[in-house]
Amino acid sequence: MHRRQIAAALMILAAVFAALPAFAMDGGDYAVGSGTKLGRGVVNGATGWMEVPKQTAIGGQEAGVPGVVGGFFKGVAMGVARTVVGAVEIATFWAPVPERFEPAMQPATVFEGR
Repeated sequence: MHRRQIAAALMILAAVFAALPAFAMDGGDYAVGSGTKLGRGVVNGATGWMEVPKQTAIGGQEAGVPGVVGGFFKGVAMGVARTVVGAVEIATFWAPVPERFEPAMQPATVFEGR
């Protein structure tokens, strides 16, 4: 293997290992450790755009063709939000979270329910 291929493989493995704490997190918990923040950021940044087909399908099931259109735009909005939030969590994973911090909304990943 070439050096670039080895470096790329190592970066992918590092991203996967960084994301593992986010998969283990319960939906109602807000984990504040730096590894979990980094993992949550990687997962949301990498998979946030999966909301587009998910919300499109949900909208179609619930309201037919108008629901498909609405679900598409909802998915795009959620994809943008998840990507931005993921980038912020990746950029600030090293920063400690204040003791009395309460998130405005609980973090979610694409893999959770509706």
